[in-house]
Amino acid sequence: MNGYDFITAVDDKHWGTVVDREGNYVIVEHGTLRKHRYAVPASTVDVDDDAQQVRTTLSGELIAESPKVDDGIDHDAVARHYGLGDTSETAGGETATEERAQIREGQPESTDAMPDESPALLGDRLSDVPEERR
Repeated sequence: MNGYDFITAVDDKHWGTVVDREGNYVIVEHGTLRKHRYAVPASTVDVDDDAQQVRTTLSGELIAESPKVDDGIDHDAVARHYGLGDTSETAGGETATEERAQIREGQPESTDAMPDESPALLGDRLSDVPEERR
């Protein structure tokens, strides 16, 4: 698989070249002059040995925003970026899943995307203007 073209299926572009595989990750090198290496979860790729290509369901933008692995993989940071491994504990001792659930519980449910209050919608931005000038 090393040396295979790495293709993003979202936009069907050549994104880089596979240079290694470490654990559950495929290591991809991207860039022309300043090359960087990125870890991509192996569960998101399909290997085509005949075409010597590895295709991923992830976008190139998502991969580019992931932690670089030029000096080795920080497995926790990469897993957090891709939303994998929710078993890591946060500073409060809860898992990341529990922390998100607590945050959601504290927020009121909204039935639409509009904010409850908006100065532009309610005319509050004209409150400083005298009535006769409105």
